[in-house]
Amino acid sequence: MGVRNDDIEMRGAYAAAAASLDQFVAHVRRGGELTCAAKLRFKDPGLTEKLGEDRFVYLWLAGIEMEDGETLVGTFFEVPPELMKWHQPGQRLQFERGDIFDWFVNDDGLMYGGFTMRVQRSRLSAGERDSFDQYTGVRQWVRIEAN
Repeated sequence: MGVRNDDIEMRGAYAAAAASLDQFVAHVRRGGELTCAAKLRFKDPGLTEKLGEDRFVYLWLAGIEMEDGETLVGTFFEVPPELMKWHQPGQRLQFERGDIFDWFVNDDGLMYGGFTMRVQRSRLSAGERDSFDQYTGVRQWVRIEAN
């Protein structure tokens, strides 16, 4: 999904995700049968070169785990063609919590975080929302308070 730089709702989603990162890290450390994912920003080299200005792609990494107490690691599961030269599905990547633009934890259908997903979902019709929830495995969107 394309997002404009001036999209106020998405900027708010990024801010809410950043303000609640401690909650995400707590879920990751808790472990168990959770799906933990983080959205990171990657420079799109081809588009950046073509337009002469930095352009970015935001991708979700899944299977997030903690390494050495602070470093996070996750797995690419979808990679757009423009980044396949640098990243592949299944590849693991280390990153820091400051690299996270959004996060979610799906705990048996209870969805924590997913702030940009919530914005995307709010822009769908009621029928499309049901399909979106089924696709993402969400039974309930849990309210998250910023720290």
